[in-house]
Amino acid sequence: MLLNQNKIEISQLIESDRCAVFDLLQDKETMRFLGPRRPLTDQESEAWFINEQKAEHRFAFRSIETNEFIGFCGISLIDGELDFGYFLRRKFWGQGLAIIMCESAIAKLSYTIDFTQVNVFIASDNIASQKVAKKLGWKIKCAANNEFETGNLYLIQN
Repeated sequence: MLLNQNKIEISQLIESDRCAVFDLLQDKETMRFLGPRRPLTDQESEAWFINEQKAEHRFAFRSIETNEFIGFCGISLIDGELDFGYFLRRKFWGQGLAIIMCESAIAKLSYTIDFTQVNVFIASDNIASQKVAKKLGWKIKCAANNEFETGNLYLIQN
């Protein structure tokens, strides 16, 4: 279906990814709709990196060709709720990789996760993620908001 399907793979986060992960977490545009909605400090990025190395349901993705870290996709626990999300380093935006990452993570998680119990919040201003949701066939479940913005909760179709 997608041309880039054979260009990226699910992977484990490894120590040599640290600089690339910091690049992602400390980028203003990348963090616009994520976490505290601002770039993370070095200390916050370090804590995030260490925590992410233990994550069971969120995966690192990397280029098969270069082994370069691209981003994360999967489920994390936020305020006691399962939350699905993805984020890519800015240099990889616009290449259709978010769709591949979502499809791959959902396929891997579908054996252990009931996706009807998973939140996918997309902010009203996050046009790129709305396009990804549409291409994946996700339907709006209801309007929602968080402490930062309004948007919609989507239902993952797997």
